Amino acid sequence: MGIKVTEKMATELSGRETFDGLIIMGGPMGVYQMDKYPFLRIETKLIRDAIEMGKPVLGICLGAQLISASMGGEVRKGTFGEEIGVKRVTFLKDLGVGNSAEVFHWHGDTFSLPAGATLLAYSDKYFQGFQMGSTMGLQFHVEVDSRMIREWIREYGGDTKLVDEVSEREERFRIVEDKLMHAWIDSLKG
Repeated sequence: MGIKVTEKMATELSGRETFDGLIIMGGPMGVYQMDKYPFLRIETKLIRDAIEMGKPVLGICLGAQLISASMGGEVRKGTFGEEIGVKRVTFLKDLGVGNSAEVFHWHGDTFSLPAGATLLAYSDKYFQGFQMGSTMGLQFHVEVDSRMIREWIREYGGDTKLVDEVSEREERFRIVEDKLMHAWIDSLKG
C-alpha cells in the first residue's frame, strides 16, 4: 500500500481539496493576520473540516498555531519574546524521545491549547506540542537541516550561527523527527 503525497502552497488552496490527511508546515505570517493573508482562512477551514471528519492532521510551527485557532484556541505574539535557535523542550508523554530533547525553534507567536487537547511538550517560555486524537501540533521544527536554515536566513534574516547550531545536531534532530513522526503515525492506529 502506497501513500500519495500532494504538496501545495497555502496560496494555491481553493478550499475544495479532497484529502485523507493534512500536514501543515510553517511560514513567516501570524494566524492573526488573516486580513493580510486570506489563504489562512482557507487553511483554517480545511483543518477544522479534517479534524471534524476524523482525518489525521499534523501541524508544524504555524501549522500547530493554525490547528489551535481552527479548534477555538488563541494564537498571539508571545509575551516572553521569540524563540529562535536550538532550545530544549520537555515532553510530558512518552513519545520515544525521552523526557526532553533539543529542537529547533523559529517563532515569536504562541498558542493556547484547544478544548480537548493534551499538552505534549513545553519549553521554558511556551507550549510546544499538543495532541487531540489523530491531530498533533508541534511548535518547534522537526524537519530542519542546515541547508534549510541557510535559506531561511537568506529569506528572513537572522544570525548565521544558527546554521552551525543545526549542522552540529542534524543527526540527533533526525532521530527526534523519526520518533515524533512514529508517535503521530502510531496515534492513527487508534
